Amino acid sequence: MGRAKKKTARLLALRTIRRVEKDRAYLDRLIDFYQNQVRLKPEERRLFSELAYGVVRYQRLLDFYLEQVMDRRISQTDLTTRCLLRLGAYQILFLEKIPISAAVNETVKLSAQYVRPFINAVLRQLAEKKDQLLPPENIPNPVERLGVKYSHPDWMVEYFLKLFGEKETESLLAGNNQRAPISLRVNHLRTSRSVLIELLKKYGIKAKEGKFSPLAVIIEEHKYPARLPGYEEGLFSVQDEASQVVVMLLAPKPGEKILDACSAPGTKTLEIYQLMERRGRLVSADINQARLQLAKKEARRLGLSGFELLVQDLTQPLELSGKKLFDKILIDAPCTGLGTIRRHPEIKWQRIPEDISSLAQLQKKLIRNLSRYLKPGGILVYSTCTWTREENQQVIAPLLEKGEFELEDPKPYLPSSARALVKDKIMQTFPHKHGTDGFCAFRLKRIK
Repeated sequence: MGRAKKKTARLLALRTIRRVEKDRAYLDRLIDFYQNQVRLKPEERRLFSELAYGVVRYQRLLDFYLEQVMDRRISQTDLTTRCLLRLGAYQILFLEKIPISAAVNETVKLSAQYVRPFINAVLRQLAEKKDQLLPPENIPNPVERLGVKYSHPDWMVEYFLKLFGEKETESLLAGNNQRAPISLRVNHLRTSRSVLIELLKKYGIKAKEGKFSPLAVIIEEHKYPARLPGYEEGLFSVQDEASQVVVMLLAPKPGEKILDACSAPGTKTLEIYQLMERRGRLVSADINQARLQLAKKEARRLGLSGFELLVQDLTQPLELSGKKLFDKILIDAPCTGLGTIRRHPEIKWQRIPEDISSLAQLQKKLIRNLSRYLKPGGILVYSTCTWTREENQQVIAPLLEKGEFELEDPKPYLPSSARALVKDKIMQTFPHKHGTDGFCAFRLKRIK
């Protein structure tokens, strides 16, 4: 039996991008899993993350350049070969600090004996012709040109063009390829934002206040959140700033009865309970039991235990004890997630156009069922991390058309810093404009 390969950043990156493509796995969860399993030096840890995210983020552009020095389409190679070629190409084309020889040799070492000559030849050719490669700007079809240049599938580019126009779409595609900062939500029941920022600075970590949420702290440099000072003490959670503002749209108050639907893994649940100051009834409901349990674990760390968990299909009548009408309901619906591509670049390759309509059907079932559990005068916040009209405006339309609900202007319920995010009573955020994930959210009041 051969000696086991030493687990290096490149080997872990290869395993990660293989599983993302083969098993449709979540990139960030795989990276967290391997970083917990394998002890890497800080520089190796950074390289692992850079390679895994970079290859998945720029997959289509890497393939475009590789095929200029290959005698076949990259789709005609097997999965591992494909991943190795992309891994080597990303280092050669994007990472100037890595010597070409190391990029080629270290990648070739990871390959099986039978395919080494091929991978070696392609990567050397790519390195030699690096400055003569044809750019994507030469592609005549505008959709394909943008799709290759910014590494997005054509259908997604086409959809964005219809929604936003050419100039805005190009900015959005470029924004989707930026590394998302680490966004923290201060646990204000244990500390303040200014104290947390000072604590981080004390350890040499550059941190600043968020723009829109009074609870947000932004860290631009790459850090592993569970190793940040204050994590063990429960001084903060990891949560995108726009996600924090969605909960503020609900305006939770102590003593209220609130349902957080489709809540796993509980990030918004815990913000709601934090704003309720742990007083009142909060039900965190989701169909996924394993992911819902993560909320329980995180609640212990933050000192926010005490809310109820409900595991069930939320398109069906709620299996709740006691009174079933709520003061407020948040439905953060399962969606295409197109607003989170910065954090989850695998979405670009895993989503298909049909997902929009199938998810919209689920969303309509959820909102139709859950809206029945809201008191007259109660508030329903519906949100998604995508911008498709089918998953947003068209989902809430039946509630408004029947006269059961009215769309409220959410500005009075938001911190003043976030009111500019609202237009025509809809809160929307964009990575290229606001530096946050892309959300769409509505505040609806029950009038019947």
